[in-house]
Amino acid sequence: MDIKQQLLQSGVIAVIRHANKDNIIPVVKALVAGGIIGIEITVENDGGFEAIAACRDAFEHIALGAGTVLSVESAQKAIECGATFIFSPILSKEVVRYSKEHGVLSIPGCYSPTEIFQAIALGADMVKIFPATNLGPTYIKNIRAPLPYIPMVVTGGIDLRNLKDFITASADAVGIGSQLVDMRKVSKEGYLDEITDNARNYVEAVKQARNQ
Repeated sequence: MDIKQQLLQSGVIAVIRHANKDNIIPVVKALVAGGIIGIEITVENDGGFEAIAACRDAFEHIALGAGTVLSVESAQKAIECGATFIFSPILSKEVVRYSKEHGVLSIPGCYSPTEIFQAIALGADMVKIFPATNLGPTYIKNIRAPLPYIPMVVTGGIDLRNLKDFITASADAVGIGSQLVDMRKVSKEGYLDEITDNARNYVEAVKQARNQ
C-alpha cells in the first residue's frame, strides 16, 4: 500500500505541533495503537525536523509527513529527515514541484476552486482544504460536483462534533490537531491512553460516516 492509500484508508491524519525528538515517540505509539498511521509533524522549528527523523528510525508502517511547510528549503530538510508527504497551509508551486521531483506526496493548502484546480495541475496528489470550518461542509459538497476526481483533506477546526458532516459531504480525510494531540499535556499521567482512546474514536467516526 502506498502512502496516499495509507492516508486515505483510515481517513484520519494526526497533526502534531511542538514535537521534538524527546517527546514524539510515545505519542506516535499511542496514535498507532488507536488505529492512526497518518502522522503529520509540523516544522515551524528544528524540533519538528528532529521529531520526523526520530520517527523515521523508530517506525516502519506509518505514513510520516511534515506540516506547515512554506518553502523549498523546509521541504528539502523535511524529506532529508524522512518525511514521505509534505503538507502546506498554502499553495506554493515551488514546494509542490520540489516534493514531486523528490518522490514524496504533495498536499498543498487551498481555499478557492481556482487554487484547488491549480494545485492538481501542478502535480499535487491531494489538496488540503484550509481552514475548513470557515467554509463548511456544504462548500466541500459543492466543490465535489465540478471537481469529482480531486482527493480533499479538510483541516482547521475539525473535531468529533463536525467530522461526520465533512465526511458525508465527501471529504476524503480529516486532519486533526490539538483536539487529538496536545503536546503540552504529554507528561500528564494517563494522557497517552487518552490519545489512544481519542484516536479510536476518530477512526470509528470516519468509518461510520463513510458507511452512511
